[in-house]
Amino acid sequence: MTATRNDHMLGRAAEHAAWAFYTVAALGSSIGQIWVGVETPPWPDGMPLWLRAILALPFAVVIDLGGVVCSGFADTRQRLGENAYGWRILSAGSVTLAVGINIVGHAGSPYLATVFGGLGVFAYTVWLLHSSARRRDALRAAGKLATTPPSYGLLQWWREPAITRRAKNLALEYDYTLHESLAEARIQLRTEARRAALASHIEARIRSRHDTDPILAAIAATTTPVDDVADALMAMIDTRGWARAIANEIQPPDSGQPIAEQAAASEPADRVAAAGHHAQQPALNASLLRYIPTQQADYDRWREIWQAMLHAPDASNQDIANQFDVSTRTAQRIRLTGQANLLNSPATPVARIAALASSNGHLPLLPATS
Repeated sequence: MTATRNDHMLGRAAEHAAWAFYTVAALGSSIGQIWVGVETPPWPDGMPLWLRAILALPFAVVIDLGGVVCSGFADTRQRLGENAYGWRILSAGSVTLAVGINIVGHAGSPYLATVFGGLGVFAYTVWLLHSSARRRDALRAAGKLATTPPSYGLLQWWREPAITRRAKNLALEYDYTLHESLAEARIQLRTEARRAALASHIEARIRSRHDTDPILAAIAATTTPVDDVADALMAMIDTRGWARAIANEIQPPDSGQPIAEQAAASEPADRVAAAGHHAQQPALNASLLRYIPTQQADYDRWREIWQAMLHAPDASNQDIANQFDVSTRTAQRIRLTGQANLLNSPATPVARIAALASSNGHLPLLPATS
């Protein structure tokens, strides 16, 4: 409550100061016109200066006050919702005449021309700003003035003019804050650009279905709401699926993976799939042994994936990885392990080695894994 009262008092003080500045500036402009009226017209030689000043006074005052009176009428009509172009033109013309008299009449003295002409411009500017502020206050109090948008700053306007313009409109329409309006504006503009690009492709696709009949193609493309189709298509896109597929493609190789396995993994998936289990079995890569699961559940999972590879020999490692939600590298290892006949037994290799050791009394020799 105290802050509101202080703001009100400061506003009243600023308004009183504006009136004082306007009065002084208007008085100075009138003095300049009276000065010109005393010296310039062809007065009789015997006429005293004070009489000349009295005769020139009404004209100078009328010219200065004419701009203010016309501006006051314009302000009143604008509060009622009118444009008041006539009153505003008359006001500007009156002030232009007063400033011109001071500048031309004191042309012999640049200092006086600048001072008196500048006082006229300053007085009129103060009046316009003051009356405009009072008009906005009255409209705001009556609920006829739109909400004031946030101040975005010159740097923001210079850096992102289109986004800032959209953000300003959003703030006025939905009462967004500065950061909310900017964020929403960026989202809307990105969506509109994506929709426009997608709509052009959709239209081309629709036309291609009737490439033998250009007229029918034009009818189909014109009657189809391509923007609505683009919105529906964007809503149907599996963004997480695309992210998962791209992430699988850009996974780096394991730091401890031998060069031979990297070379095998880098072979085109379709060549490996085409070879299938009917191809000649590759030499066992000893490094694969470290990746074969030792837990029965994980090993059964590998066997399940290998069986899917056998039933779909044309499926690529990427397709298998997407189907079973594993990495492409894991799918490649499963394929190499299966082709080496290490996934044929329902028991894990570790269990089989343990069985051999218990039956023979010693562990079999295994190739080095380094």
